[in-house]
Amino acid sequence: MPYELECVGSDCAHHRELSRLRRDLHDGLGPSLAGIMVRADLLAHLMSRNDDGGRKVLQELRREASAFLAEMRRVLSARDPIELDRAGLAKGLDALAGRVSGTTGLSVRIDVGNGVDTVDRATQVAAFWIVREALTNVVKHAQASTCVVQVRLTHGLRVSVVDDGRGGLAESGMGLGSMRGRAAELGGWCDVVDTGHGVAVTAHLPEGRISHDHAA
Repeated sequence: MPYELECVGSDCAHHRELSRLRRDLHDGLGPSLAGIMVRADLLAHLMSRNDDGGRKVLQELRREASAFLAEMRRVLSARDPIELDRAGLAKGLDALAGRVSGTTGLSVRIDVGNGVDTVDRATQVAAFWIVREALTNVVKHAQASTCVVQVRLTHGLRVSVVDDGRGGLAESGMGLGSMRGRAAELGGWCDVVDTGHGVAVTAHLPEGRISHDHAA
């Protein structure tokens, strides 16, 4: 078992807050910034060819930049994900899937069971961030054409994200650790498995159990 420094009182609270901010900046702002950079590269290529498609890409880039700024404000104010502001998890995931499909071409299918929106807000938020991080990894690394997101209510939430990409797991970076950390904070777990024909992310989030002592 890895050695961990003990923290007490305000020091422990400060450490947790720094961890939360670091993770939220990665999960919330990282994908948005990556999307802006991809579109900027594409725009430069199109403009060099005097392609009329450059104007459309520029419009998309402006929309993405606007979304990035909104997400930055959300993170700094410690609010819930934008997609959950006026809706529950089911509609929030639909909105996320539509945005990912529209900007990357990845086909994302959302399959949400009955009762999912009845769980507590903290569990819904954790599930949303895990799905978003998993989709970001699919877009960046999987070279997949299709991804299926399934959420079921089973003594909390059971979340799975499965793609049809090339497989292969990158253990470095914050992505996997972020998903596992969010699950662990609720006393749950998150596994990432190479299926041989893609990657499957599976998480279980027990409703209403808050813990900082279950890190994987």
